[in-house]
Amino acid sequence: MNRSVIFRILLDIALFICVIHGWWFIALPIVFIGVLRLYFVVEIIVAGIMYDALFGMVVPAGIWGYAGIITAAVILIILRLLKKVVR
Repeated sequence: MNRSVIFRILLDIALFICVIHGWWFIALPIVFIGVLRLYFVVEIIVAGIMYDALFGMVVPAGIWGYAGIITAAVILIILRLLKKVVR
C-alpha cells in the first residue's frame, strides 16, 4: 500500500475519534497537518459536518449552528490559496 494512503487512513481515524469525542483542540492540529500534507481534503469538510451535526446544529441557532463548517471551509480555501502561492 502507498505511504500516502496509509497516512490518509491514519489521519481519518484520528480525526474521526477526535470529532466523536469533541476534542477539537486536538482535531485542529490534525486538520492543519492534513491540509499541508494531502491534496484532496474532503475528509476535513466531512469531519466539520459531523462535528456540527453532533454539537452545533440546533433549531434556534439558525445559521450560527453551521458556523463550524463555514469557518472550516473558509480556512481551507485560504490555506489552498496560500499553498499555491508558496509553492
